[in-house]
Amino acid sequence: MSPVITIILLVLFGILLLLLEVLVIPGTTIAGIGGFLLLGASVWIAFDNFGSTVGIIVLIAVVAILIVAFIIALRSKTWRKLALKENIESTIEHFDEYVPKTGDTGIALSRLAPMGKVQINGYEFEARSRNSYIDESSEIEVIAVESNKVIVKLK
Repeated sequence: MSPVITIILLVLFGILLLLLEVLVIPGTTIAGIGGFLLLGASVWIAFDNFGSTVGIIVLIAVVAILIVAFIIALRSKTWRKLALKENIESTIEHFDEYVPKTGDTGIALSRLAPMGKVQINGYEFEARSRNSYIDESSEIEVIAVESNKVIVKLK
């Protein structure tokens, strides 16, 4: 493969990885490090194969393309096309209708490890197991209610 095609591919993949790092993958990851390594390799190949003049031109072009790519990616109009435009109104918490009391019993709708869903008196709640894991379909007992979390134990 010719050095020109190699340089172009390295720049494209490097910028793609850096955009993924900033926009999709949180924290410093292999994508960001890989993106910088690919961009650095493209500049190094330009210096090595074509000399300092072309190497500096490629370096400036890489920086300019990177800036333009980030400006386009971070514009709000770009994200409006991908954004959710509906409000999610549904909830499963029923504290406005019914507040469980200490001693109430129910059943685990999902495994509590330590968080999960429980049903108490016909209402579904997000619950937390105090000490151990509780398997699905196990009988539970409410031992406390803290703000919007129900604390349960195995009955």
